[in-house]
Amino acid sequence: MVHKNERQLILILRYTLPLLIMILSIAINAFLFYKQDSDFKKIENDIEKKYILNQKENIKIQIENIYNYIISEQKETEKKLKQSLINRTIEAHTIITNIYEEYKDSLSKEEMIPIFKAAIKDIRFNNKRGYFFVYDNKGTNIIHPLLPKLEGKNLINYQDTKGLYVLKESIELLKNKDSAYQEWHWRKTKDDSNEYKKIGFVKNIYQLDWFIGTGEYVNDFSKDMEKNVLKQIEKLRFGKNSYFLAIDKNNKYISHINKNLIGENFFNKLNAINNVEKVNKIKKTIASKEGYINLDFYKPNSKRISSKIMYLKIIPMWDWIISTGFYKEDVKNLIEEENHRLINKYNENLENLITISLLTTFILLIISFYISTLIEKKFKKYKIDIEHHLNENKKQVELLAQKNKLTAMGEMMGNIAHQWRQPLSLITTTTSGIKLQKDLNILDDHFLEMGLENIKNSALHLSQTIEDFRDFFKPDKKKKTFLIETLVEKTFKLISSEFKDKEITIIKNINNITITNFERELLQVLLNVLSNARDALLINEKLINQKKLIFIDAYEEKEQVIILIKDNAGGIKKDVINRVFEPYFTTKHQSQGTGIGLYMSQEIISKHMQGIITVTNDTYDYEGKTYKGASFKILIPKAPILQNQLSTS
Repeated sequence: MVHKNERQLILILRYTLPLLIMILSIAINAFLFYKQDSDFKKIENDIEKKYILNQKENIKIQIENIYNYIISEQKETEKKLKQSLINRTIEAHTIITNIYEEYKDSLSKEEMIPIFKAAIKDIRFNNKRGYFFVYDNKGTNIIHPLLPKLEGKNLINYQDTKGLYVLKESIELLKNKDSAYQEWHWRKTKDDSNEYKKIGFVKNIYQLDWFIGTGEYVNDFSKDMEKNVLKQIEKLRFGKNSYFLAIDKNNKYISHINKNLIGENFFNKLNAINNVEKVNKIKKTIASKEGYINLDFYKPNSKRISSKIMYLKIIPMWDWIISTGFYKEDVKNLIEEENHRLINKYNENLENLITISLLTTFILLIISFYISTLIEKKFKKYKIDIEHHLNENKKQVELLAQKNKLTAMGEMMGNIAHQWRQPLSLITTTTSGIKLQKDLNILDDHFLEMGLENIKNSALHLSQTIEDFRDFFKPDKKKKTFLIETLVEKTFKLISSEFKDKEITIIKNINNITITNFERELLQVLLNVLSNARDALLINEKLINQKKLIFIDAYEEKEQVIILIKDNAGGIKKDVINRVFEPYFTTKHQSQGTGIGLYMSQEIISKHMQGIITVTNDTYDYEGKTYKGASFKILIPKAPILQNQLSTS
């Protein structure tokens, strides 16, 4: 017999998918039809914004690339200058030493001087600015191609414009070095009030007790660098009408695609086309070192004025303005082309989409009816399979629970025997003593009364032990309210004798906490965890002559009761700690454990008591010593959770 709910579910499975496909198909087609105009306008606006933003970002990137290139060249100016000086000085040094080696056996040093002069006086470099000078180690000039009148004169006390004794510094630097760099400052002409930095390079000619050198004004070399940079900028192009321009500190064009503009004043050209407000905005942008500007400009190879968006940036040290941009009408042409392409593509896609949608809807309807029928059959089959698996799982859980109870019962029987041993021994000893005194006819009433009293007390102890253990095996049917401290005391009553014999010390720190839950099931969990701690302590060979400790703490935190059970057995191995709650997993020998105790503990805490049990390896201090061991943490709600009462079978 099929249940009413099952019939309704089968009807849903049979007709929901086809109906959903029909609704979705109608909704999608209606949406595409009615939203076409508004969507297209939005796309059109987005395209225009996108193109403008992309072009603006593109010109900014191009300028940043040029800027970084120029800054890199500026940073390399002195480095390249120094390398140029050292290369050329080494060439001249080689010429002089080669001449010396060739004539040293036939000519004196003084006789070689004309030959040295002839060899190097006409050598020029760095656009014919560079030349070589030669001095002896006393500061007397030997060769000076630009000022021959200085030759033969001692210039040791000659100073640059900053008061530096140049030759003294050269001689001092070359005392312990083969070569060295120097910096001087000179005026280029007598009437020039500016001081210009000059970098020099000097090198010892040891064979002659001379040194050779050369120098170059940094700003002269820098101008060469500027010319090279401008040549590179002029070669760069991107886009149809996009090019780079450069303006110097006097606002004159120094680079432009239109060569006729070179040397012209940038603002004079702007003022002729743009209004004052726009020109002032451009000046403000220049003052802020970089930014976008909008201006009217002549297009290349055309006399027509067009609106242009440009990005400019100031080059430090050289005080250049570098800029590039794009004409708005070029972008509008691209946008119109893109819009036209999109209209055609959109209409084509819409037609194809409607055709495909109708065809797909028809095919999906057929498939959906087939799938619905198939799902209905599978549902009925799965229902049977699920019921079968549920029954099997229930049997397995019951078997595991029974197995755990039998294991616990075995341990409890061992504990009963352990706790009975002393009282039974006392009864046996007492009865034997009474019988012996009776046989010897020396039994008195006092001894008899004491013996009977001992037998009675031992019997009561045996009876109480049975009651304690019998209470453990009673199943929990309902949740009850109890004290955690009382539960822990009950637990230790069951195991105290064995733990004392094994010399295991238990340290308790239990707060006065009331909880409502399954008392005996929690007791079973505590016994399982404590038994595992006991076994771990007993198999740890390092603890043979050391204290074996178990700590149990209980406290309340945010309506949760937390029970911590720790030991000092060294902890659980990292590769197995995540598996300790798996069924049948055990680190003990097969004869010592079944691997279901901790699994059932987790089942009880999570499913019956709506709590959590976890384990970690912790390090802690106790009485001035550091210990390491496993730490089991049990979290259970203090008050009952509103759901069906659960109990163990």
